[in-house]
Amino acid sequence: MTEWERRPKDATPAMTQREIEDERGRTWVGSVRSGTLRGGESHAEVIFVCVDQPSELKRVTRLDIPADDADVRWLTMEEDEVLDAFRRSEPA
Repeated sequence: MTEWERRPKDATPAMTQREIEDERGRTWVGSVRSGTLRGGESHAEVIFVCVDQPSELKRVTRLDIPADDADVRWLTMEEDEVLDAFRRSEPA
């Protein structure tokens, strides 16, 4: 039987958000979190939600940074890095 262990609070990324505008002029909010797929503790994911059109599919992308550093890194990324992450994202 596998025993699950909760991560320490300081190793859990805060749900930090960044706002971007895509090429079509729509506003998206990207929220960072730890990864959900196998090995998710070793990377972070960003979920993008369209503010202007809530019916638009959410988008997700993987960031190749450790989950416990993701919140700080997401807030300090350059704007072009954030846009690149959005462009790599896929429908969730």
